[in-house]
Amino acid sequence: MIIDIILPFKEEFSNAKASAVSLTIKNSAEFSDFKSNINVFGQITKQPFQDLNFTGIKTNKLLHFGHNRSIFVNYLKKTNLKLKAKRIIEMHNRPYVFNYALKKINNIPITLHFHNDPRTMKGSKSVKQRIKIASKAAAVYFVSEYIRNCFLDGIKQTFNNLHIIPNGIQRTLTKQPVKQKEVIFVGRLVKEKGCHLFVKSIRNIVTKHPDWKFKIIGTPKAGQDRLDSEYAKNLIDEFSSLGKNTEYLGFVSNVNVKKILEKTSILIVPSIWQEPFALTALEGMCNGVAVIASKVGGMGEMLEDIGLLIDNIDELKLEQSIKKLIENKHLLKEFQNKSWTKYHFNQSEIVKKQDSLRNQIFTNYNYNKSG
Repeated sequence: MIIDIILPFKEEFSNAKASAVSLTIKNSAEFSDFKSNINVFGQITKQPFQDLNFTGIKTNKLLHFGHNRSIFVNYLKKTNLKLKAKRIIEMHNRPYVFNYALKKINNIPITLHFHNDPRTMKGSKSVKQRIKIASKAAAVYFVSEYIRNCFLDGIKQTFNNLHIIPNGIQRTLTKQPVKQKEVIFVGRLVKEKGCHLFVKSIRNIVTKHPDWKFKIIGTPKAGQDRLDSEYAKNLIDEFSSLGKNTEYLGFVSNVNVKKILEKTSILIVPSIWQEPFALTALEGMCNGVAVIASKVGGMGEMLEDIGLLIDNIDELKLEQSIKKLIENKHLLKEFQNKSWTKYHFNQSEIVKKQDSLRNQIFTNYNYNKSG
């Protein structure tokens, strides 16, 4: 049995530059019963994740009408699909490539994973397109109930192949870590992530609490070291001017982010868009950090009764929430304890559901159809 995973072109499958989709696939594959049978295909990467089967594919944007479709076209050229072994093709976040694949293959089950709102994505914007996907896919996966509801918007039919598989991170710590007086934002420095709200919310707090450190990790694009947008440049200039107890760390690899969060007291996730399922918030909970987040998208279902959620977030509400935890050590400890004790996103458990669904597909799919 073989599982071929097709990455979006923008994803770099490496420890140094991985973003959310790559990290989710890597984390899942590590604990899957199918690990040795999983092959990942994506753009050429200098140092891909070790211990996983990865193939870098050279693309031709002009010849194949886009990098994403080029990855799939060249995957077909590289792969012997006529082998008798049963196979599943798993595609991520590119419904239009999924639709293209359906035209090329009719004797191998194809699944589609949505990490973002399907209504905003080429190939699944319309109700008609989403019905076709649900009808043709061996399974459709969503990172949250919120994203599944977006997919079902306007659809009256019932489908039994729509499944929620949340992102997962394996907790490796064996005891709750000791925290330092640190408040941190981790994420891309783009407006929708709301880092500007964090910066404005701490203008008074920074000087009032010089014993606390305030940090920002991130750049406009995962894996890059430069601030190449006016938003990011102005943001970090303003942040750095607030006081000596602020620190901008730039882009930090996921491995090192985990080490930083291990000692962080408070994580801020102030997204102003409908966040599907923030991996950063998951990292925080995994490390016993008190999480303050906007109640948008899938954040509510992830952090309900665990984090400090803010409806209709703005800088004043965020400032009040940060002050509430900084100035009340018992309340701060209560939220840290919630993150630690109520964490239920270990990847080793989540992947059991995905592997079970894979086994069902392998068992039930008619591989004898003509190619």
